[in-house]
Amino acid sequence: MDRPGYDQILESDLSIPQYVYRFGYYFNDKNDLGIEINFDHTKYVMVDNQVARLKGTIHDQYYDLDTLVTPDFVKFEHTNGANFLMINLLKKHKFFTSKNSQHVLNVVGKVGAGIVIPKTDVTLFGERLDNVFHVAGYVTGLESGLRYEFRKTLFTEVMAKGTFANYYNVLTVGTGKANHTFFTGEFIWTVGVQFPL
Repeated sequence: MDRPGYDQILESDLSIPQYVYRFGYYFNDKNDLGIEINFDHTKYVMVDNQVARLKGTIHDQYYDLDTLVTPDFVKFEHTNGANFLMINLLKKHKFFTSKNSQHVLNVVGKVGAGIVIPKTDVTLFGERLDNVFHVAGYVTGLESGLRYEFRKTLFTEVMAKGTFANYYNVLTVGTGKANHTFFTGEFIWTVGVQFPL
């Protein structure tokens, strides 16, 4: 399901890509300070049939007025991915360890920044173009949550993440460019494996 609502998440086919990849490395023996590279396959969809302030030049005519934005005029989305590629600094704080040390529960915090790599599907004045993946701006973010570790090898994380994304070089139809910014909120469940190098 390419655009599931919150009420449809459990009904959606989990095989359809809505994915996150994470690779990390710990700096110390306590495994509580590290760096992580992560890729979030996020989405951006412009609301159709909304009134928005149109300001700029179209076919040599200047506009500065409220305009009904219909899909045959402008349709703009990153449904094939708004795509955040980030480097995060992460810190863990252990607050529960079982007596046999096989089960550990941590609080985790992360701060990071990176680039956005969208694949923009845009229709402008009736002409549609499903663009290529390209670097279009930057993203910064904060993340926190809980991490459960089993036998120091298997782990799962449940995290809340907030980001600010600035797309200042989005490809559109022809030689056109677009720019926009937005904040996002994500809930991320990760399952993984950790091992010593």
